[in-house]
Amino acid sequence: MTQERGALDRVLSALSHPIRRRILGELANGPDSASSLARKFEMDLGVVSYHLNKVLAGQCKVVELVDTVPRRGSVEKIYELKAASPVGLPAPAGAGSAAEMAWAMALGESMLAALEAAEAET
Repeated sequence: MTQERGALDRVLSALSHPIRRRILGELANGPDSASSLARKFEMDLGVVSYHLNKVLAGQCKVVELVDTVPRRGSVEKIYELKAASPVGLPAPAGAGSAAEMAWAMALGESMLAALEAAEAET
């Protein structure tokens, strides 16, 4: 029971912030890096990197590092969702809309199922 609650809490935390929802929306389309996401969102790299690396990968454990690519003297980290994107996932919509809520709930269910399955294997 504790593992289920832990997974649910992590998914809800991941979906509770608009920047994290935007990141998850992009990762639902495939792997990406913080720098690429920052350019797409026209946001500061540090903000996107914090939410991606520290919160979504570190605390929530709903995304994972899948590759590193050397770029101009540094390393670009590529992340992807731990859960496969559900089939028929509605497109992410404007922040605060009913469509965004439907999308977040569908993605949340998929992430929760993946986390529970992974925890059951360990």
